[in-house]
Amino acid sequence: MAAPHLAPEPATARRTAAALAPVLLVYAATVAPAFLLGPWWGLAAVAALLAAAAVLCRTMDRWVLWAAGARPVGADEEPELHAVVERLCLSSGLPKPRVAVSAAREPNAFAAGSGPGSAVVCVTEGLRERLGPAELAAVLGHEMAHVAGRDVLAGCVAAFPTLCAGLVLDGWALLWRGGPLGALAAVLLAPLAAVAALLYGAGTLAAMALSRRRELRADEAGTLLTGRPGDLAEALAKISARPGGKAGAGPGAGPAGRRTLRPVSTLCVVPAALTASHPPVADRRARLLTVARRLAAGA
Repeated sequence: MAAPHLAPEPATARRTAAALAPVLLVYAATVAPAFLLGPWWGLAAVAALLAAAAVLCRTMDRWVLWAAGARPVGADEEPELHAVVERLCLSSGLPKPRVAVSAAREPNAFAAGSGPGSAVVCVTEGLRERLGPAELAAVLGHEMAHVAGRDVLAGCVAAFPTLCAGLVLDGWALLWRGGPLGALAAVLLAPLAAVAALLYGAGTLAAMALSRRRELRADEAGTLLTGRPGDLAEALAKISARPGGKAGAGPGAGPAGRRTLRPVSTLCVVPAALTASHPPVADRRARLLTVARRLAAGA
């Protein structure tokens, strides 16, 4: 059982349900064109969507790991990473999630799954290179707070339209590099790319309404697992720093790194896309540093 301070608040649960409404509209928009072909085609599309949703709830973690180029790792392969997660589980009372590592050079992390019993937490190689042990533990504490608050399922449901659309757009962009035949295929598939772009934008806007509040809550709840909010504040600064070391709006691996995690951007501790799906890092750091000062003063 999760620690009381990590349990979902009723108000947060209500806000999550309200924020999912636009996400459901995005899903509905994907099947609406089928009704133009006739009612039976429309009903078949709805049935297919419901079946896909059921499969999604059971397999979203695998979809997310695949999209992020990540793979699960065992305790024998990554003993230090597993040790950090196990310590956080002792503090939180949560079952131990699976642990995964992405080869992406961009420093980032995310959690996925349908609930605490099926969750997976993932870090990138870039994150492990950039952060120290205490900062890495703080980021994992943030992700564990998402797991405890059952944000992972809502976040994955919200992220799925952008995940699919992002993969389509990435594939379409690659066609332009495939010579004359690839360019011809890209031109022919331009309408599909346009639809994917609209879906990506709509899915991102819907996910923004869901993710902003839960990111702030995960920041605060996650630091209770480590007792060191300053570590997470420092980690956020390092993750959002640009290659030259200057803090900026995006992760430091540059455009190539952002493309790697763009399909799962809304799940990341700092968004991997240029869209502002999370609260500004400066605001998050200010809140965390305020908590750190209160703890230092014994408040």
